[in-house]
Amino acid sequence: MTNNEFLDIIQSNIDERSFHITLVNGGQHPDFSYSIGLAEKLGFELIVAGGGFVTIKENESIFEYIYLQLQAGQSVDSKFSLSENNVFYLSKVDPSWCKKLMLGVYDYYKVNEITAYQITPVERTLDIPLMSETFIPNDPIWKWLDMDWNIKAPANSYVVTDFDALKGKTITELTRWEDRVWEMFSGPGPDVKEEVIRIVPLGTILGIDNTLGPIVNLCVGEGLWRESLELSWNKWE
Repeated sequence: MTNNEFLDIIQSNIDERSFHITLVNGGQHPDFSYSIGLAEKLGFELIVAGGGFVTIKENESIFEYIYLQLQAGQSVDSKFSLSENNVFYLSKVDPSWCKKLMLGVYDYYKVNEITAYQITPVERTLDIPLMSETFIPNDPIWKWLDMDWNIKAPANSYVVTDFDALKGKTITELTRWEDRVWEMFSGPGPDVKEEVIRIVPLGTILGIDNTLGPIVNLCVGEGLWRESLELSWNKWE
């Protein structure tokens, strides 16, 4: 697809639904998505970064809801409640993050500066950056935006995990099910409910907990467990 063809798709989506959403699946860094076209209506764009896997439809519904509330006059300083468990707030994004993640906005508007607000859940997981602060190149989770992949595992590896693990609760059991697929949970795997399951890149989970390094040496089908962060890993028998 040429750049002009991509710009035509963006314009078509803006004409149809008021804005376009660009979704970036990094493979190494957390997924992120941002709007194009809202600056003409609101004066700024919106961005979601990290938070684990959600469907494209769920992602779009967040943008749609917040856009409609803002259009209706809701303040950027207020809370946005899609449901009891989906409450978000907005914060202005530092230009260093805009220039790192929102390249499509610059291309579309042909400008050197943009204004954006981050959509952040009230219950923030550790893979969601505070984009109001300056981007740190060696951030353990987002460094893969700039660094070449140097982990002894496929670059597109991902982890099925749980919400508590992404908030920093110790992962106590894990298994490598395929060459690029792991399961890592902060409690017994069979007890993890579907609604708290998240899917994140391997680089994300290693950035959250650097004691997980040994997992890259596991063969497919092998697993490890431990009782706490301070104790050593044990192999599943």
